[in-house]
Amino acid sequence: MRKQMVFAVIGLAAVVVAVGAAQATPSVAARLSVRSSEYGKTLFGPTGKVVYVFGADRSSVSHCYGVCAKAWPPLLTRGAPLGGAGVEAKLLGMTKRKDGTLQVTYNGHPLYYYSADKVGKIMCQHANMHGGLWLIIKPNGQPNMAKGKMHM
Repeated sequence: MRKQMVFAVIGLAAVVVAVGAAQATPSVAARLSVRSSEYGKTLFGPTGKVVYVFGADRSSVSHCYGVCAKAWPPLLTRGAPLGGAGVEAKLLGMTKRKDGTLQVTYNGHPLYYYSADKVGKIMCQHANMHGGLWLIIKPNGQPNMAKGKMHM
């Protein structure tokens, strides 16, 4: 009986790890879209949440890891990212993270979500956290410098 219970716990743990990994790593190419927001037209990721750029990223290399990446998860992809109407395909790209995963870039900027954002809600525009300024990005590839309303 004890042996069966140990195997059941191990099996359950394996399922939990597999589900967590599946949620963290996309199974297909990420698709960006352009939507209207309180700050004008901006880019949104495949989850329906707005995407941000990080001021500490001076190139396509991400500088957001550890605690930063927990608060600001990178937008990951498997294969070349795709763009919907209004997304400039020539601005889409990818960068490799330290763990080998591929992060979506737009106009050379690695893209991130903010973990507390809700679908369609922009909660941390123009926030200075983790050593840099976080900004949403316009369809033309330029960071949106509009002052945000912190909704924390």
